[in-house]
Amino acid sequence: MIRGGIQRAFKLALRRRDRWQEDVEEEIKLHLTLRAEQLMAQGSPPNDAYSEAVRRFGPLTESRARMIDAARYREQRMQRTEYLGQLKQDLSFAWRTLGRQKAWAAITVFTLALGIGATTAVFSVVSNLILHAISYPHADRVVLIQQQPSQGNNTGLRVAITPQTRAVIGWRDRAHSFETMEPFRSMGLLLKTNDDPLPIRATEILPSFTDFTGTKPIVGRLFSKDEIANKSPVALLSEGIWQERYGSNRAIVGTSITIGDTSYTVIGVLPADLKLPGAGRDRTDIWLPLNLKNMNMGLSVVGRLRPGVTIPAATRELDKIAADVEAESKSTSQFVSLIKRPSELIDFRDSLMLLTGAVALVLLVACANVAHLLMARAASRERELAVRAALGAGQSRLFRQLLTESLVLAFAGAVGGIFLGWLGLKAIVALRPPQMVELNAVHLDGTTLGVAIVVGALSGVLFGVIGAFQAARRSPQDALKAGALSTSGARGHGRLRSLLVVSEMALSATLIIGATLLVRTVINLQRANLGFEPSHLYWVPVTLPEKAYKTPASRAAFYDELAARLKTTPHVRELAFVQVPPGSRSFSVGNFEIQGEGGSSQNSGTSFTDVNAIDEHYLKTMGIPIVEGTFFTDTSQAANQVIVNAAFAHSHWGPGGAIGKRVRVQYKGGPDVTWQTIVGVAADAQTTGAGIVSTAPYLYSPLGTPDTRATIMIRTDAPVDLAPTVRTLVKSIDRTIVPPKVESVEAYVARTVAKPRFTMALLTSFTLLGLLLAAVGLYGVMAYSVAQRTREIGIRIALGATQQTIANSVVRSGVVLALAGAGIGLGAAFYGTRLISKLLYGVAPLDLASFATGAIVLVATAVVACVVPTRRALAVDPIRAIRAD
Repeated sequence: MIRGGIQRAFKLALRRRDRWQEDVEEEIKLHLTLRAEQLMAQGSPPNDAYSEAVRRFGPLTESRARMIDAARYREQRMQRTEYLGQLKQDLSFAWRTLGRQKAWAAITVFTLALGIGATTAVFSVVSNLILHAISYPHADRVVLIQQQPSQGNNTGLRVAITPQTRAVIGWRDRAHSFETMEPFRSMGLLLKTNDDPLPIRATEILPSFTDFTGTKPIVGRLFSKDEIANKSPVALLSEGIWQERYGSNRAIVGTSITIGDTSYTVIGVLPADLKLPGAGRDRTDIWLPLNLKNMNMGLSVVGRLRPGVTIPAATRELDKIAADVEAESKSTSQFVSLIKRPSELIDFRDSLMLLTGAVALVLLVACANVAHLLMARAASRERELAVRAALGAGQSRLFRQLLTESLVLAFAGAVGGIFLGWLGLKAIVALRPPQMVELNAVHLDGTTLGVAIVVGALSGVLFGVIGAFQAARRSPQDALKAGALSTSGARGHGRLRSLLVVSEMALSATLIIGATLLVRTVINLQRANLGFEPSHLYWVPVTLPEKAYKTPASRAAFYDELAARLKTTPHVRELAFVQVPPGSRSFSVGNFEIQGEGGSSQNSGTSFTDVNAIDEHYLKTMGIPIVEGTFFTDTSQAANQVIVNAAFAHSHWGPGGAIGKRVRVQYKGGPDVTWQTIVGVAADAQTTGAGIVSTAPYLYSPLGTPDTRATIMIRTDAPVDLAPTVRTLVKSIDRTIVPPKVESVEAYVARTVAKPRFTMALLTSFTLLGLLLAAVGLYGVMAYSVAQRTREIGIRIALGATQQTIANSVVRSGVVLALAGAGIGLGAAFYGTRLISKLLYGVAPLDLASFATGAIVLVATAVVACVVPTRRALAVDPIRAIRAD
């Protein structure tokens, strides 16, 4: 069929060109004949007259070509005018036709708009955070370069190590896989103001960093090489802090600001769209020059790969260079390079991919529903199309008209979908958990608009082809016959509509099962036993000025006085100091060794080992019991006592077998580390939130005098606002100390569940949307079936069929479709749920209860969708039904 159409098109084009040539030849002959006759009338011989006419006409070849081009242009112009006129006529007719069926058109457009709207909202997030994670030049080749222990990262978190300066310099000088590399270092500082010091985020960069990112200062200039070499105290403001603190005053350039204890000269302002690579980073307020003289400083590194270079190849080159650098410095490295694209650092990337798959299923359900609606409408228009064909309309003309109507519907659906997607995106950003800071910058971009338009156009073409295919299946003679709508063609259409409904039900079943698994996950997270009691528990991070509190004695005096005053505060029950508070983790990097179990640190790799330093009150304050052994009997450093977590102890030695064993974390090539003796086993405590369970070792060691940064854990006997009290106490002891914030552990634990709860809410919303569309599709099929079976139902009632029998036959048909869809959907979910296993907690991917819930909900929805068609079937009057035939 396709080959025949192509042949006809070529024949038409060749015939049109032959016709143009014939017309041109006839016109040239006529002109030459008339001129020759004119010359003969003037006395020229016939032969001479024709030759003279040709000479005066000019070159025949060129003239013939110009005339053919003119004929072609005239023909194309006439065709274009004719096509635009027909298009205008088709659009006008489509508008009038759809206007006569306003309810049907509104349902079709709204259904398509829902599918496109959901897709637009989620794809906007994907476009901003995955496809266009950063706006740097050649962003597709930009990567972040980190390091990790040679044994990999088994912590369950996205943890990596910033490479040291010597390795970064070696990479910049020797790596051929990269066009360029830019190191940077971020830190929290204090900006001195007339009021309390303002916490800010500062980032140290090289002058070439702005060239790498393609940005220029709004006002002022960049750092110079001399300023970096001389360690000149100069700074660049970000546009945000320039507007908020200095009112966008251009005169700020050249003035001084005080950061910490140092005075800096402001030399310029960088635009707000200059952001560091890596999702989740805080906004940079101040940009400072980076000096690479400190070889032991950890640096973040962003680089641009050369075209054609793969990440594995670049990783191998960086590992070799790092090893050479370490050998030259007579050091031993146990780290390997870790190269990632910025989009890979998004914490909720897996959840985002899950939601993308969910909206894709919703869009398929919506398209299937619209296809069903168009098929039902095409079946009802068979006589109309047959009449038009009988009056002379060709198949191409009917196809173009149906395609035009579908495109009008698709355009309206795309416009409505973009609007609904914009509203949905606003809702996603507004309802997002505070931890999902990446969503702040999400917006409806050009890529998303293009996708929405393409989806709408493809839908219009697909639906138009379906309608045209249906119209072409039956001859006008059959369609014009009385009772033609009850023939086998209608039954064939019914089977196709039933197939569409089954596919909708299958897609909905998959969504329901996935949503059910996430709902159970969130419930399990909220009910999880954390191993400690978070209610009425608070932590207070305190930062002391380093110059004023250099000695341990000065720090101990401050902490002792603050603790004594806090203990006398009303409602305070327990108080403790800790190095690593809830919500944070500290790692010792090296080879974890158990004495007497082989494995030399000189031949082993490195890994992360959780460590924490606590005082004698910490476990009691947190509510973490000692399940074996005792607390530290000697807190001196020489005793080297350690407490381990129960999961590690029981998995390695079994209950009761850990006490007295000795462990250590030994770094390859470093001095021997003293063995630590296990004196106690503490219950497992998920201090970073529910869901992170591991049998890896967690080591508690005694905390001596806290450093200038310390955390105080406070447990009260009732909910209380400790912030004013803590602020007053700190100010009364030392007014130069920045008042610390008071964080609620209970609030933090609730926030750890916020991300999966948000994902669950979105997936549940899309599931309900898909289920609603599937129910509407099933309702349409059953209503159409009842309408087609009106005569049959009337005859059955006349022959004595009871209402229950009629109702059972209608409901049975709907339930059969739902069961068929459920069976296919359960099979798809059997494989699909394994893709979301990382998002689940306390529930297996093949959980029978979740699968059963999906099937039950789907069948119940089918029964509800059959209620109205069943009532219509029961209301059939047998006398009227038989007479109507």
